Amino acid sequence: MPIGDESDLFPAGQWWDAIRAPEAIGRRAIELLIEASHPVGPVILDSDGLEPRLYFLTVSGASVGWDEPGTVALGRTCHVVVPSADRMFPPGLHWYNVPAQPHTLAQPDTLRRALAMARREQQGAAAEPDSCP
Repeated sequence: MPIGDESDLFPAGQWWDAIRAPEAIGRRAIELLIEASHPVGPVILDSDGLEPRLYFLTVSGASVGWDEPGTVALGRTCHVVVPSADRMFPPGLHWYNVPAQPHTLAQPDTLRRALAMARREQQGAAAEPDSCP
């Protein structure tokens, strides 16, 4: 996976595909992956804008048939801005998670399950009535 000294635009589908998720759901999915001892893989945080997002880098081809609600799969026809190797902290585009092992990407099935569970948890929390009158 190319990582240079500056942020750069790279084609998805060549070295990896990316799954874009809202930040809150993505953060919870990362917690769930870690709790289950699954590799998280590299994750990019784009905290700029009204809706901060996480980009999970996963194996090339994972975007084909991806249908998890609230997420967007970025494959062969898409590009992703990848931060420089030393961009580990905000502000701006940076690495939210860098795997300890090289060439470790998120596994699509476990990522899909974690994102689905995080989304359901968030929807459940939003549906709960306030406890205060």
